[in-house]
Amino acid sequence: MIESIAKICYNDEKNKYKNMRKFLAAIMIYVLGFQVFAQISTAEAASPKIISRSSWGADESVRLYKDTNPEPELISLPSDFYLRYGPELKLFKIVQKNDKGEYLTWPIQYPEKVTKIIIHHTATTKNLDDPVKAMQDLLIYHAVSRGWGDIGYNYVIDNKGNIYEGRYGGEGVVGAHAGPGNRGSIGISVLGNYNDTELSPESLKSLEALIAEKSKLYGIDPKGESWFRGKKLPNIIGHNSVMATSCPGKNIIALLPQIREDVAKLNGNFNYANIQKTKEIKDYSFEYLGSGEPIKTLPDKRTEFQIKLKNTGKLAWGSATRLKLEANSLVDNSFSSSSAKLKELKVLPGQTGTFNVMVNSKLNPGFFYLSYQPLINGKNALGDLVNIPVLVDKPIFAYEKIDFALPKTNIKTGGKLTAIMTLKNIGNVSWRNYGENRICLGADNPRDRVSAFTESSRMGFLKENYVKPGQNGHFIFTLKAPKTAGVYEEYFAPVIEKIAWLDGNGMKFLVNVFS
Repeated sequence: MIESIAKICYNDEKNKYKNMRKFLAAIMIYVLGFQVFAQISTAEAASPKIISRSSWGADESVRLYKDTNPEPELISLPSDFYLRYGPELKLFKIVQKNDKGEYLTWPIQYPEKVTKIIIHHTATTKNLDDPVKAMQDLLIYHAVSRGWGDIGYNYVIDNKGNIYEGRYGGEGVVGAHAGPGNRGSIGISVLGNYNDTELSPESLKSLEALIAEKSKLYGIDPKGESWFRGKKLPNIIGHNSVMATSCPGKNIIALLPQIREDVAKLNGNFNYANIQKTKEIKDYSFEYLGSGEPIKTLPDKRTEFQIKLKNTGKLAWGSATRLKLEANSLVDNSFSSSSAKLKELKVLPGQTGTFNVMVNSKLNPGFFYLSYQPLINGKNALGDLVNIPVLVDKPIFAYEKIDFALPKTNIKTGGKLTAIMTLKNIGNVSWRNYGENRICLGADNPRDRVSAFTESSRMGFLKENYVKPGQNGHFIFTLKAPKTAGVYEEYFAPVIEKIAWLDGNGMKFLVNVFS
């Protein structure tokens, strides 16, 4: 190229000094043009192509809730976690159903702000040459085997530099990749184990391009740092910065300083401080003032708690304002709750309204979101929901044998007798003699067989309507001797219908039936 410019400029020997100036000017234009081209190329590189979930064959059905789903593997968090880091953990949106109205195992959550980009490796070595299969395997492992409802990472990169869409939900969706660091972060993982191997140049280039794009989108300075879960950390970190783990592998950890520098160069003089989200002020809107800490309760327990909402709209709220629990098949099977009325007579814009909420948990343990729809002045539904996390403890069904009264041990065929078994409730939930989860004594050894004395699988029924933990319950046996004479040994055990059988500990009675 330079030789061509020289030939043009020096074609006229008589004006060689004049042409020298032309030559230098042409060189400057060439250099400046190359720089502009390089900047355009860099800008294009900073917007990498991402392979969608549909393109790599994600099975979306695994995200749906099923009764047979395994218990999710959850990181144990300190009891004051949500109180200490409440401002960092706020969510502005939670989606519990897919487009067809089917409930999800793990709700789709969106944080108010993304402040960290966390890098991982999958630590797997299988199917690295078939990344599509590796992604499909990863989805099943995270969504089903570990109970996370989907892939934990937001994005995954293979060793050729291809980038795959990870967790469903689009930009900013909360993943399941860093335990206490899930909310407010983007998780990017590289297929492979980088304690053992080096990161390929193609993977590094795609990783930096992806981070460059996301750092501009969320206003994250790649060379900056900020407080995150009680520690001042760089904005681009490895998984090991928030949890005790070797992830993303020593060979990626060693590259983190270079990655921060390279991303900063890719983004040039970008002003990260200018990235702000503005919210439209509506006639009716609210801000939930809760810490995000789950309401902890026992199973089969009535619990009262308070919800505070700030009026961020233009108009006042009247005393008819209330919160209505949204219908949810998961919650309906686990809770009952009435509407909660506004405590104050009037809440002006900028003021806070208070709602006292009463819920009754059932016997289903686990982590739930109770979603309440604010009805301003009793009729104006805002669309946005107040999502309250609730953690229900595991029910403990346990008993202590107190007494067994059997008036006769010899009875004629077809004869009748009544027996009473007294058991003490030493669990953490009450016993009931009614409802779908009533307690009774069922024929045992083998379990759930038909008893010769009752012609059914149930033998003893609780006399009291309600037996609290620490109280005694009396189970009444109404027995009729079989028509065939002989010695009968009847085993039995407590059963909570549709929940569990308890160990009978060898409980039985022995009756001689004669003709």
